[in-house]
Amino acid sequence: MPLNTSNHLPTPDASKSAFRAWARQVSKSQADHTAAISGQICANIAAILRDHAAKHSDLNKCRIMVYMPIRGEIDPIMLASWAISSGWEVCVGWGSSRSSLLQPVAIDPACMAGDTWHRDQCEPDAWDMAVPRAHVPVRTATLTAVVVPGLAFDRHGHRLGRGAGVYDRFLATLAPHTLRIGVIPNAQLVDALPTEPHDVPMHFVTTEQQTIAATTPAP
Repeated sequence: MPLNTSNHLPTPDASKSAFRAWARQVSKSQADHTAAISGQICANIAAILRDHAAKHSDLNKCRIMVYMPIRGEIDPIMLASWAISSGWEVCVGWGSSRSSLLQPVAIDPACMAGDTWHRDQCEPDAWDMAVPRAHVPVRTATLTAVVVPGLAFDRHGHRLGRGAGVYDRFLATLAPHTLRIGVIPNAQLVDALPTEPHDVPMHFVTTEQQTIAATTPAP
C-alpha cells in the first residue's frame, strides 16, 4: 500500500505489516526519548488507577501487571514503584515456553531499588525477557489492571504488537473487569489501525501528551 510521503504514515487501508514497518522506524528514532517521557506516562496511569480504585471501593486487593521493557518501550518502573508504595501488588508477565500463555507473577519489591530494577536479580524467560527470580504465580482473573506495550495504538484502543501474538493470546484471557491500559510515545499514536476479529482493544491509551478513553467501548 502507498505511504503518505509527508510523514511516512501508512494510508488507512494499509496492512498491519506496513504499519508495523512504520512503527518500528518511528520507535527506533524515538528510542533515546522514551526514558524522558516514561515518568509522565506513569503519572497518567497512576491517575487512571486512583480514579478506578475510588470508584470501586469493593476491591479487596489491587493488583497491577506491568512489563519489563525492551529498548524503545516506555519503562513502567516508576508506576511499579508508586503502586507498591500505595499498597498495590505488582506483577509482570512470565513465559515458561514460547508456546505458553504469559503467566502473571507477583514480584518481590526487593527486586527494585527506587525507580530502577535490580537486573542482577532477574533472569530471562522463554522470550528472553528479564523477569525477577523471586516471583509467585497469580490468577489472571485477580488482576485489577494490565499495562500493555506495543508498536502503535489508535484512538479506538486498538494495539499493534510485534507480530508474535504473545499479548493477543494473553489479553483474550483477561476478566471483563480488568482494566487494559496501552502505553506509547505520542509519535506512535494514530487515528486508526487495521484490525482483526481476535484483536482485544484497550480501555485507555496514554502517551506523554494525552490519555484517551477508547472511543469504541471495549468488551
